[in-house]
Amino acid sequence: MSQPQFQKITATTDGLSCDIAYARFDAQAEKKGTVVAVHGLTRQKRDFDFIASHLAETGYDVYAMDTPGRGDSGHLTPDMYHLDAYAALFADALQKLTLPPVHWLGTSMGGLIAMTMGAQGQAHLFQSLTLVDITHKPNAAACARIADYVVEASPVLESVAQYLAILKQNLPLGAVPENVWHHYALHQLRKVDGGYMFHFDPKIAHLAGPALRSPIDITTGLQNITCPLALVAGGLSDFCTAAEIQTLQQLKPAVKIHICPDAGHIPALADAPTQDFITGFIDAAAQA
Repeated sequence: MSQPQFQKITATTDGLSCDIAYARFDAQAEKKGTVVAVHGLTRQKRDFDFIASHLAETGYDVYAMDTPGRGDSGHLTPDMYHLDAYAALFADALQKLTLPPVHWLGTSMGGLIAMTMGAQGQAHLFQSLTLVDITHKPNAAACARIADYVVEASPVLESVAQYLAILKQNLPLGAVPENVWHHYALHQLRKVDGGYMFHFDPKIAHLAGPALRSPIDITTGLQNITCPLALVAGGLSDFCTAAEIQTLQQLKPAVKIHICPDAGHIPALADAPTQDFITGFIDAAAQA
């Protein structure tokens, strides 16, 4: 697996400033384009190590980014942890990095951020968009389920193994080998006195809970995005059921769809069929 370089860029918008951390994987073959990968609500950039390594080997520079308040990115005040702020900060970060239009790979919240960028008039920043287990109108009951465990009280865990057992119950990555499970657990934690804590600012729950209990509809944002579109969904996902996928297809009939049969919310993007689908979709978009 390719080893990334870890860097930061300071993004600003309307007086708001935040250091955005990212893991950069340089293309290992003739460069074909640039991929930006953004994670879900409580996750972080190292979730993308497996797919990023694969894409780098096939000729893409990959920037796997931490959203504000997660991983190594800076923190915001609790009232600024929302999609509009994230979208504006990422648009500024992409422009400061002087990246060409990118192939955006957005898992859950990472996909919502891309669609919000579309609503803010930033669709020109995308050469393609791959949504991972999210649509413009995610399942309301699934969103409420997530809201129930995103709380401001952050526990101290005794070990990585303790969290790994919790992870296997609550994050259905699919039929992945043990090293993938361990990777997803290890990078989610930080060592502290007495054990381990999650990497993210618990204050993200201040707005995330209420937002997830309200209907999410970013139809306008997705309509504004005219680049090639793909969806990678978990076959057991409650976020992307057949109903949500059908709604997406009605709005974007040309969407390319790949189902990870054993995964729920979220697929790990570590298996060969999924990696081949994503790479093939991005290759086609790069050549369009």
